[in-house]
Amino acid sequence: MLIADKLVFIEFRNTGASHVEKLLQKIFGGEVDNKHKAPGEDVLSSGRVVLGSVRDPWGWYLSLWSAGCAKQGDLYQRLTSDKAWVKIGEKLEANAKARTDQAPADQVKRVVLPDDLSAHRATSFWYADPDNVEAFREWLRVVCSLQTRRAVDPSMAKSPIGKIGGLMTYRYFLLYVRGAGQMPVTIGTQEGLRAFEASNAFVHHVVRHDSLTEDLVMALERSNISLSDEHRKMIYDTKAAGRPSRIERFYDESSMELVARREKFIIERFGYQRPHV
Repeated sequence: MLIADKLVFIEFRNTGASHVEKLLQKIFGGEVDNKHKAPGEDVLSSGRVVLGSVRDPWGWYLSLWSAGCAKQGDLYQRLTSDKAWVKIGEKLEANAKARTDQAPADQVKRVVLPDDLSAHRATSFWYADPDNVEAFREWLRVVCSLQTRRAVDPSMAKSPIGKIGGLMTYRYFLLYVRGAGQMPVTIGTQEGLRAFEASNAFVHHVVRHDSLTEDLVMALERSNISLSDEHRKMIYDTKAAGRPSRIERFYDESSMELVARREKFIIERFGYQRPHV
């Protein structure tokens, strides 16, 4: 998170946030503090403009996996730890009978998980080769499954957000929406999520990764923060890292649909379209 005199920028990992943060610091100064966390009430009540960033969920998950292949990120640390998988096997076995009793429509939506859910599987297969399409798709099924969300993020497993949305939606709410960590359990629908965000979001502008420079300039102008010609040129001339290469190769229809279902809130909130495969 960057805190400058006029603005605050909250860094959302894998959305081009590092690029925006560096640009804003060059232009406005400020200090980077508590990266990847929401600001405290002292900052929110200071009158500063609060900016954030987002990207299409399909690109976000591929970027998140690629970071793990480079042994980076908190999700990589969790999934490659034996501790993350304690009791997961027992819980899945306990749910097996309930799975057979479900209606056909529910069975269609259930993610088929691999037989081996372990830290060894994570290190030896999921994160072993950044070019392995099948490894990515299996990893994605695990990360997007309701059954394994405790291993993916224990806090998400306790939140009603984890039942309605995926990891990206959960992180979005924690970063940009006041009270998301204590969201009422009575919120159980997409409509409920939208209403909660509308009432509690404290971020003023969200910059989209796919139109980063245009969104950033527009956000600053709408916030009455003036830019010199030099600074404007700096923003337009400095490009962020693009969408992970070969995204269409890594996804198939099934994995596309899985992300579309779990990240419905983000997709509808920012008008993202499913990439073609």
